[in-house]
Amino acid sequence: MRRAVRFGLLPVIVLVVVAAAGSGVYHAVAPRLAAALWDLDIDRAMDAAGVAPGMIVGEAGAGDGYFTLPMARRVGSAGAVYANDISRRALDSLEANAKRERLPNVHTVEGTVDDPLFPQPALDMAVMVYALHDFAHPAAFLNSLKRYLKPGGTVVILDQNPEASGDRHFLSRERLVELFHESGYELMADERFLERDLLLVFRPS
Repeated sequence: MRRAVRFGLLPVIVLVVVAAAGSGVYHAVAPRLAAALWDLDIDRAMDAAGVAPGMIVGEAGAGDGYFTLPMARRVGSAGAVYANDISRRALDSLEANAKRERLPNVHTVEGTVDDPLFPQPALDMAVMVYALHDFAHPAAFLNSLKRYLKPGGTVVILDQNPEASGDRHFLSRERLVELFHESGYELMADERFLERDLLLVFRPS
């Protein structure tokens, strides 16, 4: 069963707004991409990523909070989600959504194209959902990200698989692994239960 997502999180499905945390571009996702996100089994994705109660999680390129708010509910009052973006407009919208959903454990962080500016070293996990492919300087961003992770902390990438969708705007599994390897990470898990998406888990090596 897919988790039902409240309409309050996404006012118009076909105009899901995502802030590309490294691109400086705030854009509406194409209808086919919005549909892919809408169909995402969020609970199963969080299970595979390892999101658990009490965790401190950072989400880079959080946008309006499509994935942020379910994570905040999952980590609970003993945990926290730091939602990063370079767009103040996106973060203001996310704050309003979190307030409406009564999730005081969501904290917004306005970063730069090269640095998420999370609290350091605070994170059990960093997550990027449909964002990394738009970062202007992904290698620099990933290098910056390492200092915000606790020892043993992980980085989770959830993004569309261009081999399944045919959309070459997204990075292939091979390119993602290569990019993380070049930035000093090792692949810990490669989940393949999603039809059109990649879910990869990395850890600094």
